[in-house]
Amino acid sequence: MKSSVRFMSLKSRLKIIGFGFIILILGCSRSPDLPTPEKIGEKERVREIAGKEASQVVDKMHGRSVATHANVIAEYGRAKKDLLFISRYGDQTEAHKAFDLMIEKMAAAKKGPFFHLMPLDQYDNKVYMTLGMGAMHYIYVSGNSLLWLQTYQSFKDKLPDRLLALYPL
Repeated sequence: MKSSVRFMSLKSRLKIIGFGFIILILGCSRSPDLPTPEKIGEKERVREIAGKEASQVVDKMHGRSVATHANVIAEYGRAKKDLLFISRYGDQTEAHKAFDLMIEKMAAAKKGPFFHLMPLDQYDNKVYMTLGMGAMHYIYVSGNSLLWLQTYQSFKDKLPDRLLALYPL
């Protein structure tokens, strides 16, 4: 009797370990703090990476360490994939500083993958659009998150509704 009280059966221990493993996998595979729309325009989300893996991608794209502690990248569509990059900063001021620096550097660049950088009037110049790599790119801040949407879809200089619902201006 004492041994059954002190020691769980192997079956019970395996169930607990399995349950813990499932929770760990689910917790690491999604970023609940940085949700992404299931669809953007006509394209469904097909993949999402978060955490360390997303930070590594962001840093590699910039050629240096720029990623924050919380990042997510979502892919939409199968052929020409739209990409949504979201980085969360410590506060709104930090997010705006990062946004302003990014816009300044893009505007000053003589050469680079992006051109025709312009603020969008309908969003009181809080959203910028640029062209490059065959796509349109929208950049803006929502709260303490900095968002960058690369899309091959035409939204006629407007942000997609599903994105604005999750990340309003």
